[in-house]
Amino acid sequence: MMMQDDHNAGSAADVVRAFHERLWGAGDATAIDDLVAPDAVTEMTGFSGSTVDVLRDDVARYQGAFADVTTEILELIADGHRVAMWWRTSGTHVGPYGDIAPEATGRRITMEGVDFLTVADGQITAVRSFWDAAEVYRQFGLLAEGL
Repeated sequence: MMMQDDHNAGSAADVVRAFHERLWGAGDATAIDDLVAPDAVTEMTGFSGSTVDVLRDDVARYQGAFADVTTEILELIADGHRVAMWWRTSGTHVGPYGDIAPEATGRRITMEGVDFLTVADGQITAVRSFWDAAEVYRQFGLLAEGL
């Protein structure tokens, strides 16, 4: 179920929703070119870099590792040009996923996180992304339950 409060969002919520659904839902990498500004910056814990480069690398890694992908926006809240999105994406692990899981496990893996995005002129210009890596490690059997 998607909950949203985007009555003040104008087009910012629409841009973020379209971006997420196209890129992660449909696997359409052209969403990066269409909806992300070339100079956009992504910040994650301990990392900052080009959003375009981060996304291209992440999408290639994810699409090579997972099949039967489903994604949903759990909550989308916008205030002017700023949008907060709580998302969940699941897929069957069928190929290498970087150093985390170099061999297919056949497991259904669910990733969940929150992104804070800034939108200007119909494009995403900044992303701050947080996802629950510990839960993903647990699903792969790399981290014990309760840690």
